[in-house]
Amino acid sequence: MVGVVSRVLLVFLLHHLTAAARGQEVLVRELEVPEFVGRGEDVELGCHWQVPRDELYSLKWYLNDREFFRFKPEEEPSIAVHPLPGVYVNTELSTGERLVLNNVQLSSSGKYKCEVIAEWPNFHTADKSAPMTVVQIPEEKPHIYGTQHEYRIGDTAHLTCVSALSRPPAHLTWFINGEEAPREYVVDLKSSHGEHGLMETRKGLQFVVSREHFHDGEMNLRCSAKISSLYYKTQQHSVDGQLTYSVPVMESRDISAVSGSSSAHSGQQKQQQMVLLLMAVTLMLEMVLTAVLELLPS
Repeated sequence: MVGVVSRVLLVFLLHHLTAAARGQEVLVRELEVPEFVGRGEDVELGCHWQVPRDELYSLKWYLNDREFFRFKPEEEPSIAVHPLPGVYVNTELSTGERLVLNNVQLSSSGKYKCEVIAEWPNFHTADKSAPMTVVQIPEEKPHIYGTQHEYRIGDTAHLTCVSALSRPPAHLTWFINGEEAPREYVVDLKSSHGEHGLMETRKGLQFVVSREHFHDGEMNLRCSAKISSLYYKTQQHSVDGQLTYSVPVMESRDISAVSGSSSAHSGQQKQQQMVLLLMAVTLMLEMVLTAVLELLPS
């Protein structure tokens, strides 16, 4: 019985010692950094920390390991800001645990780190970091170049789809009659770079037109641009129902054959008529000659 009580007291003591030790830890319990944010927007970051007896010496924020914000509750003023390109701290709304950035730019992208330091004598430190990407989403649809008003069987379709400038770059996909184009039809083209890290992507479509590409006499081509990493911010850019091609009349060869046959038959008839005409003329000449000879004196 004494042994049981001793074990219970030991477990109870270890539990409280462990809890006390946890209370002495310096932790960044949670870091709130949005993964994606639109260019020009305001964004709020959060750093939830724990220090012994809530005695915080300082809290610092870094972008790509460069300090730009410091909060020291024992100093006056308690907030200090170090300028960084594209980082505009709203000092009126920021408290350290809550950091508000205004008008974020593409240069605001990077790894954000929150660091907390406990009071003396140990000055224990803890930190946590997370990435944030500032994006620019295009408003316009992609453009399609190289279109024709009609295609005949055996023609080669050669088109190029070009996305609008964006960051991150858009992913382009070709569709034929609502189905994704076969890989062998797609031509990967080099992307081009714009200002501020924006990119314009290109993708070609090339194939020999056949009857299977027409549904009910029409062929519909579509190119979609998607920035899938933005989840609900994804924008679909498409040219849908604009490129409709009518199937040409393919019986022209048969018609030509029939036409050629008719022409040959007509030529034969004309030849027969000429022969009959020559025979008639010859017969008339013989009759005239005979009459003239009869009238001559013997």
